[in-house]
Amino acid sequence: MKPWQPGDPVGMGEVYIPDKKTRAAYGKACRDAWIDSAANHAISLPTLHQRRKFIEIYPSAAREALKDRIKELWENNR
Repeated sequence: MKPWQPGDPVGMGEVYIPDKKTRAAYGKACRDAWIDSAANHAISLPTLHQRRKFIEIYPSAAREALKDRIKELWENNR
């Protein structure tokens, strides 16, 4: 099995993670994918109230990262 490398897809099934450095990179790539997906969902909500409510119920440990990603996507889409 080929080892996972940054830039490869995440969450697609079995992966080979050969060392701690690769494990940390894979974990970050997974978190980034979750945050990106949640930010895109938040932006797609039709009202400001719904977006705020979605952000409010998002796990507190990742809420700031979510807000930052939403802001970045919002500015790029304008």
